Amino acid sequence: MSILEWQKSEKRFLEQTFEHKLTVVIGLVVFVLFSMTLFYFSYYGFVENVYFDDSLYYIRESGLLAPIIAMTPFPVLMTIAGFQKVFNFRNEKTIKLMVKLMLWAIPLYITLSITNSFYIESKLIGKGYSFCHWYTSPSFRGPDVWLKNDELCLQDGSVIISDIADWFEQKNQQGIEPSVDELKEFIKETRKSRDDYTNYK
Repeated sequence: MSILEWQKSEKRFLEQTFEHKLTVVIGLVVFVLFSMTLFYFSYYGFVENVYFDDSLYYIRESGLLAPIIAMTPFPVLMTIAGFQKVFNFRNEKTIKLMVKLMLWAIPLYITLSITNSFYIESKLIGKGYSFCHWYTSPSFRGPDVWLKNDELCLQDGSVIISDIADWFEQKNQQGIEPSVDELKEFIKETRKSRDDYTNYK
């Protein structure tokens, strides 16, 4: 028995109004892009957070990304529903199936996110990383920041979080272990240039 019902629609797609056809086509494109985006973020979450490179000196971690794969029934089934509409099939049961699956997917995503966050945190601690709250955004959605050397977690850097992130990313790419003195000098120069710019304005 097929999960989806492929029953011919009584009204052909080409017989619909222009506005209706345009809405279906735009919706179809949106849900295809949405599906691809969810798959990408889930893949990125697995590669960067679950199977992270433990040679990095600075890691921005979020347990919310990898489990987002659980939310894919929504855009995938809505994409299928769009194709069904275009090819003159009824899509009511596909939409109902999407709603039923999402009732399971939402609590599953929340559960997996919590579990994944604890797993990543324990793995990072096991690899010798330390959580740096000074560089972690206060936003709930913002990724947590972990450092290989906890001495690099400086309070003065809390006001230039984005600059700190860029500086550490350069060090990660170069494979050069940053020193505390280097970071202090960078923070000092960056804050000075910001203050000069503010005073100039």
